[in-house]
Amino acid sequence: MTSLPPLTKKQREVLNFIEQFVQENGYTPSYREIAKGLGLSSPSTVYEHVQALCEKGVINTGDDGCARTIELVESEELSPMSIMLPLAGLITAGEPIEAVEENEAMAIPANFVVDAENSYVLQVKGRSMIEDGIFDGDFVIIERNPSPRNGDIVVALLDNQYATLKRFYREANHIRLQPANSTMQPIIIKGDLNIQGIVRAVIRKFSH
Repeated sequence: MTSLPPLTKKQREVLNFIEQFVQENGYTPSYREIAKGLGLSSPSTVYEHVQALCEKGVINTGDDGCARTIELVESEELSPMSIMLPLAGLITAGEPIEAVEENEAMAIPANFVVDAENSYVLQVKGRSMIEDGIFDGDFVIIERNPSPRNGDIVVALLDNQYATLKRFYREANHIRLQPANSTMQPIIIKGDLNIQGIVRAVIRKFSH
């Protein structure tokens, strides 16, 4: 481990907030939560501080140089490394809803992510996956993968605009998207289906 380079008061506050947030909640905050917690004007202000931390070598970004995939460098003053992934919006675990992108990001533990460049986060809305332990309000880490195996939990895009979260099964002459809720019926797809990715991890935020 190495020591942190000199930081401004606000940069130190951003890092301290993330550290304290993790200790209290067990997960890392989004840009919006950092902004709210520090009384900053918007998530874009947090982005500016993150960029400054990048320039000081505290944070490593992806090859594109932007703060969409961020790796916090371990030091004597930081908790285990985290990665910032795009928070792409809501995903339904019930009736399909229109896919939305929010252009925000969320920091998560690095050991939750296999392929950061091809991963993103969605927030779950609905109860169709509760028997698999995925509840309304949870966050799911998605890895882009157009070729899921039977039994994988996938993000499926219906009619190229409505996203849903279900278990994937390719059967004789159709694809079955199976909810994990015994009160709900599967979605049967005859023809092509756009698979956006597979679920790699679930993050639950507990309210105080």
